[in-house]
Amino acid sequence: MKILRFEISNPGLEHSGRFLYTWGILTDGNLMKKQLLLFDFDGTIADTFLHIVNIGNRLADEFKFNPIRPQDIEPLKNNSVEETIKYLKVPVLKVPSILLRARQELHKEIKQVQPIKHLPETLQELREAGYELGIITTNSAKNVSEFLRHHNLDVFDFISSTSKVFGKSQSLKRLIRQKQRDLSDVFYVGDEIRDILAAQKTGIAMIAVGWGFNSKDALARHNPDYLIHSPQDLLDVCANL
Repeated sequence: MKILRFEISNPGLEHSGRFLYTWGILTDGNLMKKQLLLFDFDGTIADTFLHIVNIGNRLADEFKFNPIRPQDIEPLKNNSVEETIKYLKVPVLKVPSILLRARQELHKEIKQVQPIKHLPETLQELREAGYELGIITTNSAKNVSEFLRHHNLDVFDFISSTSKVFGKSQSLKRLIRQKQRDLSDVFYVGDEIRDILAAQKTGIAMIAVGWGFNSKDALARHNPDYLIHSPQDLLDVCANL
C-alpha cells in the first residue's frame, strides 16, 4: 500500500471546492483509516538485552533461580520464554514478582538504554508516512515513556503495558478491540517467539525482527509473515503492505 499526501482542487465541479486528504487512501470518496503498526519494546525498539541479563542475574539469589552464564547466552536465544524459564529453574509462581522487580531495576538505568541502531530514523519516516504507531509491552509504561522522552522519540500514538508474560494474544485482542481496528489493518513488530505465536493466535500479520532477544533461526522456525534484519527492511516491508 502506498500512502501519499495530496490535494484535489477542481473549480469545474458543480459544487466547487477543495478537498484535502492527508496520509490515507481515497476510496469511493472516503478516507480509510491509517494502518496500525504495533511494536514490542524490549529488544525491538530498545536494546535492553544485556540490561535484562544483568538484572536477572542480580535477582537470581533472591528468587532462587539459576543465573545466566556467558556460555548460556547464545543457546538461550534459540529458546522460547517457557524453555528459558525451565532451563534457569525459575519458580513459575514467582514470575510476576520477578517481572515487577525487574521493571523497577531497569528504571534505575533506563537512561543508559540505547535504541536499536537506525531505528529512530525509521520510526520517524513511518510516522511521516502516516502510519499509526503503538507500543504493547510487558515492560512498564513508566520505563517506556522515560526511554522515549530521553531519546526524543515522540512518534508513538500510545503505549499499552501488560503484566502478563504469557498469553500476550489476549492483550493484543483487547487492544485491537479498543482501537476498533480490522485485523487486516494491524501489523505486529516484535523480536521473540512469543510475539509470533501471539500474532498468529490473534490473526494479525507478524513482522519479526532479527536484532532482538531470539535468534533469526529461532524466529524463522515459527513462520512469521515477514522476517527482517535491519530497520531499513521495515520500511521496505511497509512500502508493500
